[in-house]
Amino acid sequence: MSTPPEDIDALFDLPTAPAPAPAPSASPLTGSTLPDGRAEHRVKVSWPARVQLPSGKVMALRVRDLAESGVGLVTDSHIPPSTVLNFAIGVPGLNDPTKITPVTGTIKTTYVVVQGRDLCCGGTWVTLPAEGRELLDKWIRKLRK
Repeated sequence: MSTPPEDIDALFDLPTAPAPAPAPSASPLTGSTLPDGRAEHRVKVSWPARVQLPSGKVMALRVRDLAESGVGLVTDSHIPPSTVLNFAIGVPGLNDPTKITPVTGTIKTTYVVVQGRDLCCGGTWVTLPAEGRELLDKWIRKLRK
């Protein structure tokens, strides 16, 4: 299913207080312990995303890196740490980057730091449907080559 990035906001017809679910299983890929709790190596991306704050407000941001256990985000607005948020990423097609697939789920924010004019935030997956996990894993494998 392809959706232009502008339509990602429509994916947030979700409850404003998502119930936490079990975290995904540990990744077999390991690296150094990172401040956001991700132990595996990250791949750099620049994809559009949205989060729904506890107030219900939907905020646009960018995914700056991706790992099996979570994402690194960049924004110019504050995102609360240690909070479970509804989340959507506009993931480009593996073979056709103009075909965007929305991947939705929930993340728990782990840290927020200032880097220049940007706020960088880490998030670990709380819920991520199998289809979304599979697509993100394919991108991770592709970008690690």
